[in-house]
Amino acid sequence: MTDNPLLDFTGLPRFGAIRPEHIAPAVDTLLAENRALIARLTAPGTAASWEAFVAPMDDAAERLSRAWGAVGHLHGVLDSPELREAYNASQPKIVQYHTELGQNLALFGKYKTLGASPAFAHLSAAQRKIIENEIRDFRLSGAELPVEQKSRFAAIMEELARL
Repeated sequence: MTDNPLLDFTGLPRFGAIRPEHIAPAVDTLLAENRALIARLTAPGTAASWEAFVAPMDDAAERLSRAWGAVGHLHGVLDSPELREAYNASQPKIVQYHTELGQNLALFGKYKTLGASPAFAHLSAAQRKIIENEIRDFRLSGAELPVEQKSRFAAIMEELARL
Protein backbone atom coordinates (compact mmCIF):
# COMPACT_ATOMS: atom_id res chain seq x y z
CA MET A 1 0.00 0.00 0.00
CA THR A 2 1.27 3.43 -0.91
CA ASP A 3 1.43 6.43 1.43
CA ASN A 4 -0.59 8.41 -1.10
CA PRO A 5 -4.17 7.09 -1.03
CA LEU A 6 -4.77 8.38 -4.56
CA LEU A 7 -2.10 5.96 -5.80
CA ASP A 8 -3.51 2.96 -3.95
CA PHE A 9 -5.51 0.88 -6.41
CA THR A 10 -5.74 -2.28 -4.31
CA GLY A 11 -9.33 -1.77 -3.20
CA LEU A 12 -12.00 0.85 -2.99
CA PRO A 13 -10.91 4.51 -2.92
CA ARG A 14 -9.77 5.57 0.55
CA PHE A 15 -11.74 8.82 0.59
CA GLY A 16 -11.21 9.38 4.31
CA ALA A 17 -7.43 9.33 3.89
CA ILE A 18 -7.20 11.71 0.91
CA ARG A 19 -5.77 15.12 1.78
CA PRO A 20 -5.19 18.15 -0.46
CA GLU A 21 -1.43 17.59 -0.31
CA HIS A 22 -1.87 14.17 -1.97
CA ILE A 23 -3.43 15.58 -5.15
CA ALA A 24 -0.53 17.22 -7.01
CA PRO A 25 1.98 14.40 -6.37
CA ALA A 26 -0.54 11.76 -7.45
CA VAL A 27 -1.54 13.65 -10.59
CA ASP A 28 2.09 14.35 -11.51
CA THR A 29 3.06 10.70 -10.93
CA LEU A 30 0.17 9.29 -12.97
CA LEU A 31 0.67 11.74 -15.83
CA ALA A 32 4.39 10.95 -15.99
CA GLU A 33 3.67 7.20 -15.94
CA ASN A 34 1.04 7.56 -18.67
CA ARG A 35 3.30 9.67 -20.87
CA ALA A 36 6.14 7.15 -20.50
CA LEU A 37 3.73 4.32 -21.36
CA ILE A 38 2.50 6.17 -24.44
CA ALA A 39 6.10 6.64 -25.59
CA ARG A 40 6.69 2.88 -25.24
CA LEU A 41 3.40 1.88 -26.86
CA THR A 42 3.82 4.17 -29.86
CA ALA A 43 7.32 2.88 -30.58
CA PRO A 44 7.54 1.07 -33.91
CA GLY A 45 8.20 -2.29 -32.23
CA THR A 46 4.91 -2.35 -30.32
CA ALA A 47 2.23 -4.32 -32.11
CA ALA A 48 -1.13 -2.67 -32.74
CA SER A 49 -2.96 -5.43 -30.89
CA TRP A 50 -5.39 -5.57 -28.01
CA GLU A 51 -2.89 -7.22 -25.65
CA ALA A 52 0.20 -5.20 -26.54
CA PHE A 53 -1.41 -1.83 -27.03
CA VAL A 54 -5.06 -1.30 -26.08
CA ALA A 55 -5.10 -3.16 -22.74
CA PRO A 56 -2.12 -1.25 -21.28
CA MET A 57 -3.60 2.07 -22.50
CA ASP A 58 -6.94 1.17 -20.96
CA ASP A 59 -5.31 0.25 -17.63
CA ALA A 60 -3.37 3.52 -17.51
CA ALA A 61 -6.47 5.55 -18.35
CA GLU A 62 -8.43 3.74 -15.63
CA ARG A 63 -5.80 4.54 -12.97
CA LEU A 64 -5.81 8.24 -13.84
CA SER A 65 -9.59 8.31 -14.04
CA ARG A 66 -9.95 6.58 -10.69
CA ALA A 67 -7.56 8.94 -8.90
CA TRP A 68 -8.95 12.10 -10.50
CA GLY A 69 -12.50 10.84 -10.00
CA ALA A 70 -11.89 10.54 -6.26
CA VAL A 71 -10.53 14.09 -6.20
CA GLY A 72 -13.50 15.36 -8.19
CA HIS A 73 -15.92 13.57 -5.90
CA LEU A 74 -14.38 15.11 -2.79
CA HIS A 75 -14.33 18.50 -4.50
CA GLY A 76 -18.06 18.14 -5.06
CA VAL A 77 -19.14 16.82 -1.67
CA LEU A 78 -16.51 17.84 0.90
CA ASP A 79 -14.95 20.96 -0.53
CA SER A 80 -12.62 23.18 1.47
CA PRO A 81 -10.40 26.09 0.45
CA GLU A 82 -7.34 23.79 0.56
CA LEU A 83 -8.97 21.07 -1.51
CA ARG A 84 -10.30 23.61 -4.00
CA GLU A 85 -6.82 25.10 -4.39
CA ALA A 86 -5.25 21.68 -4.96
CA TYR A 87 -8.02 20.71 -7.39
CA ASN A 88 -7.70 23.97 -9.33
CA ALA A 89 -3.91 23.61 -9.50
CA SER A 90 -4.11 20.10 -11.00
CA GLN A 91 -7.12 20.42 -13.28
CA PRO A 92 -5.22 22.26 -16.06
CA LYS A 93 -2.64 19.45 -16.08
CA ILE A 94 -5.41 16.89 -16.57
CA VAL A 95 -7.01 18.92 -19.36
CA GLN A 96 -3.66 19.46 -21.08
CA TYR A 97 -2.90 15.73 -20.88
CA HIS A 98 -6.27 14.75 -22.38
CA THR A 99 -5.87 17.34 -25.13
CA GLU A 100 -2.40 16.10 -26.06
CA LEU A 101 -3.61 12.50 -25.82
CA GLY A 102 -6.53 13.20 -28.15
CA GLN A 103 -4.24 14.79 -30.73
CA ASN A 104 -1.47 12.18 -30.56
CA LEU A 105 -1.16 10.98 -34.14
CA ALA A 106 0.99 7.98 -33.20
CA LEU A 107 -1.72 6.70 -30.83
CA PHE A 108 -4.43 7.48 -33.37
CA GLY A 109 -2.45 5.55 -35.98
CA LYS A 110 -2.13 2.50 -33.72
CA TYR A 111 -5.89 2.42 -33.12
CA LYS A 112 -6.60 2.86 -36.86
CA THR A 113 -4.10 0.10 -37.71
CA LEU A 114 -5.77 -2.28 -35.28
CA GLY A 115 -9.23 -1.28 -36.53
CA ALA A 116 -8.21 -2.07 -40.10
CA SER A 117 -6.38 -5.32 -39.30
CA PRO A 118 -7.69 -8.86 -39.78
CA ALA A 119 -7.35 -9.35 -35.99
CA PHE A 120 -10.09 -6.76 -35.43
CA ALA A 121 -12.79 -9.21 -36.59
CA HIS A 122 -11.65 -11.73 -33.97
CA LEU A 123 -12.03 -9.34 -31.03
CA SER A 124 -15.13 -9.39 -28.87
CA ALA A 125 -17.96 -6.99 -29.70
CA ALA A 126 -17.04 -4.92 -26.64
CA GLN A 127 -13.38 -4.71 -27.68
CA ARG A 128 -14.32 -3.68 -31.23
CA LYS A 129 -16.64 -0.99 -29.82
CA ILE A 130 -13.85 0.36 -27.60
CA ILE A 131 -11.52 0.66 -30.60
CA GLU A 132 -14.23 2.28 -32.74
CA ASN A 133 -14.98 4.75 -29.94
CA GLU A 134 -11.28 5.58 -29.54
CA ILE A 135 -10.96 6.32 -33.26
CA ARG A 136 -14.09 8.50 -33.09
CA ASP A 137 -12.76 10.29 -29.99
CA PHE A 138 -9.43 11.05 -31.68
CA ARG A 139 -11.31 12.66 -34.56
CA LEU A 140 -13.50 14.66 -32.14
CA SER A 141 -10.37 15.76 -30.24
CA GLY A 142 -8.90 17.32 -33.35
CA ALA A 143 -6.32 14.66 -34.22
CA GLU A 144 -6.87 15.24 -37.94
CA LEU A 145 -6.79 19.05 -37.75
CA PRO A 146 -3.94 21.01 -39.34
CA VAL A 147 -1.21 21.94 -36.84
CA GLU A 148 -2.29 25.58 -36.44
CA GLN A 149 -5.88 24.51 -35.76
CA LYS A 150 -4.70 21.90 -33.23
CA SER A 151 -3.00 24.58 -31.17
CA ARG A 152 -6.14 26.73 -31.33
CA PHE A 153 -8.25 23.73 -30.26
CA ALA A 154 -5.87 23.10 -27.33
CA ALA A 155 -6.05 26.75 -26.27
CA ILE A 156 -9.85 26.65 -26.33
CA MET A 157 -9.91 23.47 -24.22
CA GLU A 158 -7.53 25.00 -21.67
CA GLU A 159 -9.62 28.18 -21.52
CA LEU A 160 -12.80 26.13 -20.98
CA ALA A 161 -11.12 24.25 -18.15
CA ARG A 162 -9.96 27.49 -16.58
CA LEU A 163 -13.45 28.94 -16.73
